[in-house]
Amino acid sequence: MLEFKEKKYLTENEYDLTEEAKNASLYTTGNGYMGVRGSLEEFGSTKIQGAFIRGYIDEITEIVEPFCDNIYMKKYYIDEEKLKHFQKQVSCVNLPDFLLIRITVGESVFYPWEGKLIFWKRELNAKNATLSRRVVWEDGNGNRTEFLYERFASFSEKHNYYQKVRIRPLNHTLPIKIISGIDTAVRTNGQIVLKDIEKCEKSNCPIVSFKSGEKYGFKASIIAKSCFYANGKPIKSEYAETGDLAYNEAFMPQTAEYVVEKRVGLYTERDVDVSYEEFKKIVAEGFRYDDAKKIHTEEYKKFLDKFDVFIDGDERSEAALRFANYHTIISANTLDSVHGISAKGLTGEKYNQFVWWDSEIYQMPFFIHSFPEEAKNLLLYRYKMLEDSRKNARAENKRGARYAFVSSVDGREHVWAYARHPFLQIHINSDVAFGVIDYFRNTGDLEFMRLYGMEMLYEIGRYWIDRVTFKNSRYEILNVTGTDEHHPYVNNDAYTNYLTAFVLGKIIEYDREYDFGEVKEKIGLTDEELAEIDDISNNMYLPLEENGMIPQFDGYFSLSRTLETKGNSAKNFQMKQGGLYHKSQVIKQPDVMLLFSYLGFDICGAKFSENWDYYEQMCESSSSLTFPVHAICSAIADRPLSYLKYFSETTEIDIKDIHSCAYQGVHSGCLAGAWMSVFFGICGAKTTEKGITLNPHPIPFWEKVDFNFEYLGKRIYVTLSDNRIVLRSLQSGKVKVFCKGKEYDFGKKLAIEFAERT
Repeated sequence: MLEFKEKKYLTENEYDLTEEAKNASLYTTGNGYMGVRGSLEEFGSTKIQGAFIRGYIDEITEIVEPFCDNIYMKKYYIDEEKLKHFQKQVSCVNLPDFLLIRITVGESVFYPWEGKLIFWKRELNAKNATLSRRVVWEDGNGNRTEFLYERFASFSEKHNYYQKVRIRPLNHTLPIKIISGIDTAVRTNGQIVLKDIEKCEKSNCPIVSFKSGEKYGFKASIIAKSCFYANGKPIKSEYAETGDLAYNEAFMPQTAEYVVEKRVGLYTERDVDVSYEEFKKIVAEGFRYDDAKKIHTEEYKKFLDKFDVFIDGDERSEAALRFANYHTIISANTLDSVHGISAKGLTGEKYNQFVWWDSEIYQMPFFIHSFPEEAKNLLLYRYKMLEDSRKNARAENKRGARYAFVSSVDGREHVWAYARHPFLQIHINSDVAFGVIDYFRNTGDLEFMRLYGMEMLYEIGRYWIDRVTFKNSRYEILNVTGTDEHHPYVNNDAYTNYLTAFVLGKIIEYDREYDFGEVKEKIGLTDEELAEIDDISNNMYLPLEENGMIPQFDGYFSLSRTLETKGNSAKNFQMKQGGLYHKSQVIKQPDVMLLFSYLGFDICGAKFSENWDYYEQMCESSSSLTFPVHAICSAIADRPLSYLKYFSETTEIDIKDIHSCAYQGVHSGCLAGAWMSVFFGICGAKTTEKGITLNPHPIPFWEKVDFNFEYLGKRIYVTLSDNRIVLRSLQSGKVKVFCKGKEYDFGKKLAIEFAERT
């Protein structure tokens, strides 16, 4: 049973073996460089243990057994001929288990499934990014011992992980033995992937070196340094190896309290912030856990303060939002841009640490508005993929760049070869471009645009010149899959068409407003190509019915409003039912409603309420990305009860295990949407080059909401109550604010009154 306490703790009050895998995801500790699942120090169970470094990737044998038992699956979803030959895939690689701290009391090794648990409490503290556990354990002979565990991935030393365990005998004087080190017996996707594993002693400190696998063979090392104390006095230990274990072992003298403090250092040859020699030097230095924790907490607070939201009148919502923000913060690396941000963050193997369209549309806005330095890193990763994206376009006999729907350590397409629809999700090109545009209009970072951003935009624009079709005196985009993967092979997907027209228009706008001559010269962009981009942006077909409804794609409204069900195999592919989706209007996740929510488009002639009412009913919400969109739309529609429902599903999707797969890792894109549902939803914020537009939709059950965000280098603090929104800033300089039809010049304080909800 999980519950929130004191607005900061996610608390587990009993050990439940059946919940261990799910809770391992929820209790992940990380710092963006590394993610360490919440497995137990005493034993790292298979499929529960997991430690990952962002961008540490290699090839695995991926076992899949999809079965097509209806026409939809066979004809539209799975390419069975390619499935027959599919075998290899790249994936994040599970690291050796460095959490290992195993305690023997007398003759009994402590495991929670042995003996008797008198007390158990495990807490993730989202305020200081630490995981703690208190256990009172009784062995088979009635001897009781208290164990106090704490650990964290350091925010001040991104390569370091710290642990501390205190052991207190409660009713006995039995001898205590502690081993602390590294367990190399780990698997990725059920198989041994790591290669050339070497264990060695270095100054009585175990070091494990290895390669990521056979394809890339990235070298890495883990150093585990443990210090043992009895009643505060240091105790010597000995280095030992047993099978897959390399560890320090200490036999503790009889006393009231025993302590082991451990620092683990991680390094790979992909790291660019420190050399291996510098790394070893740092790790060799002495340490004390409490000192490291203090510095870590101070550094983490600097991050949390940029994202934290305070909600008066609803403690659970505040705590759940803080938990969601914690997981978003620890999913992105502030050190470098060697990799992007993935759908599971660093909490599990599922989705192979691939970078999807979620990055730009769902996750990046969180950082753009609160920590733009990290958003820039995520875009620099995309820039590094640009050359491969050019190759992708040339493979289609097209100009420019075609970003892969699924990217990894390179930019070629890594999507599963047997899946038909992702290859048609070329909206990824406009998603990446939107990320560049959104970053620029919120930061004004012209240097980034001159060095990286416009080159990406120009090449994306070039691709669309060759990809669109001139038909019916307009430009159309044919044979695509939108964000709703239930409907592949469609023409004029609304999300793709509207977003692409917007992106192409922005390319022309920026080209005319700024001097990017050097960029154009570098890539050989011609005036004729720019004229074509301009023509397409102005004459793109933007689906809209006379009644104000936006058809998701051509012919959508002619499909059945019900779903004919046949077979069960579809349930294995993010579908709630085995059904003939190609005949039905039932959709997987929002597509049209993304235009009004995350993209914030004002579509002339489109009726928001009518579209929202319709598509909410047609959406089966089989993707986690549904919930934050629906929360935002509920707020815009002034439906506070619906907002609270979808907000809860956004923040607690994995806690409640709504999709029954939390054991695979948390839903990072959905969790990032918790903050966005406050910013886009109840605050009604939209930011452009012209200023900030606010259209508040306060929730009557929330007495007051406080948060902050960044715009054009200005940190803005927001307080929203029933009929008043107040903006404050410590920085000078004015920005335009538009609210309820009025324009304001905001400097250091602005208070706006608006009508109370009736």
